[in-house]
Formats: sequence, structure tokens, C-alpha cells
Amino acid sequence: MELQALLKQYKPLNQQQMNAFIELLLSEDVKDEVKIEYLASFSEKNITQEELTYIVKSLIHSMYDQQPYYPNSMCVCGTGGDKSNSFNISTTVSFIIASANVPVIKHGNKSVTSSSGSTDLLNAMQIQTTSVGQTPSQLDDTGLAFLSATETYPIMKQIQPIRKHMSNPTIFNITGPMINPFKLDYQVMGVYETSKLDKIAQTLADLGRKKAIVVYGANGMDEATLSGDNIIYEVNANESVKTYTLNANDVGLDYAPNEDLIGGTPAENLEITKNILNGTDRSAKRDVVVLNAGIALYVSEQVTTIQEGVNKAQKLIDEGKALAQYNKMGGKTYDYIG
Repeated sequence: MELQALLKQYKPLNQQQMNAFIELLLSEDVKDEVKIEYLASFSEKNITQEELTYIVKSLIHSMYDQQPYYPNSMCVCGTGGDKSNSFNISTTVSFIIASANVPVIKHGNKSVTSSSGSTDLLNAMQIQTTSVGQTPSQLDDTGLAFLSATETYPIMKQIQPIRKHMSNPTIFNITGPMINPFKLDYQVMGVYETSKLDKIAQTLADLGRKKAIVVYGANGMDEATLSGDNIIYEVNANESVKTYTLNANDVGLDYAPNEDLIGGTPAENLEITKNILNGTDRSAKRDVVVLNAGIALYVSEQVTTIQEGVNKAQKLIDEGKALAQYNKMGGKTYDYIG
């Protein structure tokens, strides 16, 4: 059965058919209206877990026949799209994790739904993104590399005009964090809605993660928050996916509404990150960074519990190590104050 017929009948696609689907969407020779029709048909059906793995692998292999590998590397990234206008939590977390000697390969993009995406913040910080080829040497030197999705997957520009014609979310709203060019050992991925948490977790397992957590932030954020129970799906190699909830109170952090995490322009978000790392901000913004850093330290096997991760994250800030990591990155530098 040809691809178009399969999509119109909402049939599941195998890996070969998914490859053909992605090739069609990325082709410069196929008219936009045809791509829109195919993507609309695909988006209307319930995607299976296997299809999610297929589409992620197809996207990766459209650019990287063999994914590069850096031992024990990690990415902390959310899907975006939660419309919370929070400051750049996962970017701030990256400096803390890297200061614990975890190689961090943060795959990010410009903002779509907020005032400041990760690359917008990096521009304000005067920190350069790193090419895929230069990432290993960057990690050797600093332990942290920021990769821009528009540079790592320039072919995705073929899909952007198509997505703008779609009134509903498409599969590409959740694939971004999963298509890091590097074959990662560890990952924390934030998701702002619950319907595909189990499928995303299994896909990360299929991608070979040693350990990963997929988190739905309380009250609809794509980061763990302080405002209630965060839903956790935990991936461990060769084990079944575990699911549980995590409340900030469970690890000694105070409740705060999501509104307390609102950021602003890239310049304003730079001030927030700077003040967290230099020890002067002791507000809910620091606490939410500590919570997410604690999760990431647990995932990267630096500690054995999230509570220990939270304690270690606080110590890395308070001893000035997180700010020292930031200052290694070649942008604006600051003194530790706290």
C-alpha cells in the first residue's frame, strides 16, 4: 500500500515507510501543499510508540548516518510550547551540571512561544554555539557545549513553512529534544502535556540512553516545578520504565506558583541566571533550578537519589563552582557574591 493511502487510512508506518515520509517532507522538489496534506493526515492519527521511535531515528539519520559519541554525555532540554514565559531554566541548569564534571551537550533553539529561547539567551551572554565537529574538543576544554538546532539540522528549514500552515500541533513539537546529534548516555526531557509521556520515555530507551527522565511539570510546564506533583517517567537501561511523582516539598524545597518563574527578554533572563549562579538570588527561581539540577545529577549517576542531587546542586552554586563553569564559556564574566 502506498504511503499516501496508509496515511489516509491512519495505518501505522514501519521504519522504511517512515523514512519515505520524512524524505518527502524534507524534499525541495515536493510542493508545500502536498507536504501539508501528508503531515495533516499523519497528525490526525494516534501515533504509536514504535512510530515515534521511527520518526526520531529517521530525522537523526537524515543528517547523521553514524551519530557521534562522547562518553557520559547529557542533554537537559524541554519541548517548549508550554506558554509559561518562564526564564531559561534548563540553560541555567546546564552550567550547574557541567560544574559537576558531567559533559553536557545542550541542544537548543530560538524561542517560538516565549520571549527568550536558549540561543537567544546565549547571544545575550555572548557565548558562542558549537558546531557538531568541534563539540568533542569543546567538551574536553570546558565540559559544556551548546548546539543550535538550526545549525545541526539545517534541513529542518524545509519543514518550517509547512508547520506554520498547521493549526494543530504536529509530531515535530516533541521531537526536537530527542534528535540531539550525539548519541547521549543521559537525558532529562521536559514535556508540557501528558498524553505521550510513556511513548517518549520508551523512545529514549530505544535510542540507547543509560538513564533518562521525562518530566511533566506540575500545572503544565516543560520543567519540574515547585507548584505541585511533577510526573516522572524514569528510563534505566535493560529495565522497564518506572513512573512516579515528585513534589518539591519531598526534597526540602518550598511551594511556589509557576507565575513566580516568569522571565522576560534575553537581557532580563541573563540577569536572572547570573544572580542565581552568583549566589544573590535565593528566590523560587533558584529553587526551581536546584530542583531540575538535582534531577539531572541523579540521572547522570553523580548521586543515588534526587534529594542528594538537590543538595549537591545547592553546594555547587554556594561554593561558586557553577559560576566558575559559566565564566569558562568565553562570554561575559561575573564575580561570585553570595
